[in-house]
Amino acid sequence: MTIETREVRRVRALFLSDVHLGMRASRVAELTDFLRWHEAEAIYLVGDIVDGWRLAKGWHWPAEYHQLIDAMLQKALNGTRIVVLPGNHDEFLREYLGTYFGEIEFVDRTVHTTATGKTYLVIHGDQFDIVVEHA
Repeated sequence: MTIETREVRRVRALFLSDVHLGMRASRVAELTDFLRWHEAEAIYLVGDIVDGWRLAKGWHWPAEYHQLIDAMLQKALNGTRIVVLPGNHDEFLREYLGTYFGEIEFVDRTVHTTATGKTYLVIHGDQFDIVVEHA
């Protein structure tokens, strides 16, 4: 048995998108491990974290998904700002825009300011897709 000796990497922000929980090909264990070794002031979940389209066709929600959600909730409880920006595959979450689930906020868009003062609009790209917008 080996003991992990890596140091946790501290960053200002992590931007995660297209995890697609509900799809069998999701690499959730790798993401959970990544989060184990990275601490951030803010984590932006920029759309398609949950794949509502896939889940509507057939339920697939293994135990490793709970581990990922527990890791996110623990980070939120420890002070990490977690922002969910729903995408087209998890548009059902748009019903919760402007609300909080515990320490996790749900927004349509937000602005991230870098350490050097630059500002970036954070938004899921489906809002620019005319086909999705009118579907």
